[in-house]
Formats: sequence, structure tokens, C-alpha cells
Amino acid sequence: MRRVTIIPDDIQTDKIFKSKRGPTFLATFLLALAWLINELALAWVHDRIPRDDVRPLPDLWFSLFPEITNAILVTELIMITLLVILFIVMFCHQHRWIVIRRVFFCAALCYTFRAFCIFIFQVPVPSKKTYCAPKSNGSLNVIISRVLKTFWSAGIEQLRSRELCGDLIVSGHTISLFMAALTLKQYCPEKLYYLAQLCYCATFIAVPCILLARKHYTIDVVLAYWLTTRIFWTYHSLSHSYHCGDFDQIPLKQSIWACMVPYLEADAPPPQYFQNRLKSNCPQYHPIVHSIFEEKLF
Repeated sequence: MRRVTIIPDDIQTDKIFKSKRGPTFLATFLLALAWLINELALAWVHDRIPRDDVRPLPDLWFSLFPEITNAILVTELIMITLLVILFIVMFCHQHRWIVIRRVFFCAALCYTFRAFCIFIFQVPVPSKKTYCAPKSNGSLNVIISRVLKTFWSAGIEQLRSRELCGDLIVSGHTISLFMAALTLKQYCPEKLYYLAQLCYCATFIAVPCILLARKHYTIDVVLAYWLTTRIFWTYHSLSHSYHCGDFDQIPLKQSIWACMVPYLEADAPPPQYFQNRLKSNCPQYHPIVHSIFEEKLF
């Protein structure tokens, strides 16, 4: 009889591919910065959007379906549920530091583009029932005050009633919904396959509710879907190419932000070693020795 130490594959992977914290903290900082820029853009554009008797822009969806103001409750309930599941999966994932930095960096890119759109497109609100706080002189003090009031709510109306208007063209709710759904499809363990698919399907219930509530125009959610999926899939394609050694040969490398991929992926396991597993003792790591058993020698 002898004692045999079994070290599972995920532990060996953790030992070989040590994840650095720096890139993950950088991605987190970029996401927070992108959201801050969004809030600044909204606080600034609020005083510049058309008001008074200006009618909403023509929209095919609006002509086909009636306005249901409370439909946004369905959207935000689904969105909050997906985000809770997302954070559980990310923080309990075997390669949590890698997954978090990838998702946060993709989200930061999406929200940076959204902030850019808020600055340059100033269109009337989609519904006459939408409450917009009175205009001000637009001074720096007013903008900072608005940001401090709204930053913590992350745009969720159930946490804080909407007062500022103008964050249109790219829907922030749609970005959050599809970023969560895509991440769950990409990183959920096989045992949670149906949960990931259910979450993805739920986004196609939540998004129409945004339009029914007249929180966005149809073009807003279409652009948000296109933006989120393109950035998410492009990043993961670049990541795969980087680990396969052909990063410099693919056209996607021409993306202006592609230079960040080698830094973010330098310590990540290659695809053949990257397994979607959840840590049973999340958020701590497994012990080195998984199990010890007796084996009979002949």
C-alpha cells in the first residue's frame, strides 16, 4: 500500500499560469473611468437636448407598438439578475483574474464609445412622458453635482429615478444585458449550459421592453447590440490568435485598442489549457492536494 497524491488539472494550470493582478486592476480602472465619462457626458448634454414642443423622432417600433411605461421594470429585473449571475460566475471562475479583466476591458470599450455618442448626438427624448429636470446654466459645478448624484446608481431607474436626459443613440441597458449574456455563454461551466442559454434568451425579452417603455429609439438598441457583440467577439478572436502565435497576421489587429491584448493576455493560459470551472471554495483557491487515497500494489 502507498499513498498517492492526485493533483487535479485545474490546480496544475493555476501553478503553471500564475495570473497577475495588475492587468485586472487596470481593466477595472478603465471600466470605472469609462462610466465616469458617461456620467459627465450625460450631465453635460442634459442642457443641450431639444425640449419644449419638440416631438420624438420617427421610429418604426413606436408606430407599431403602444407605449408601456412600466415595461422598464421587466428590463431592469432581468438585467440585475443577469449581472448577479455574471459576477458570481466571474469571481468563482477558476481563472477569475483573466475572465474579469477580459470582460471589464470589453465593457470599458463599449461605454467609452457610448460616451462619445452621447457627446455628439443630441436628439429629443423618445417619449413626451419622460421627465427631464429643468435646464441650468451648465456650469462646471452643476455638472459635477449631477455626476455625484447619479454615478452610484449605474443608470438603474429602480435605484434612482431618472432626472437627466440625453443618453441616447447607444443603449447602456442593452450593453449591460448582452455583455452579461455573452460572458455567461463564453465562461459558464458545461453543467450551467442551460442557465447560460436561458440568460441569453432573457436578453431578447428585456430589450423589447426598453422600446416599449420608450427609453430608447430602436437604433439605440441595435447599435448597442452591434457594438457589444463586435467588441466581445473581436477581443476573444484576438486573444485566441495571440495564444496561437498568429496575432500579427490577422486583420483584426488593426483595431486601435488591439495593442492592449498582448499585455492583458500575457499570463493567461492558452485555449487548450483554459477550462471553465468554478472554484468550490470561491473566492479562495483550492488546496494543492485534492485527494489522497490508498492504492494496492501487486
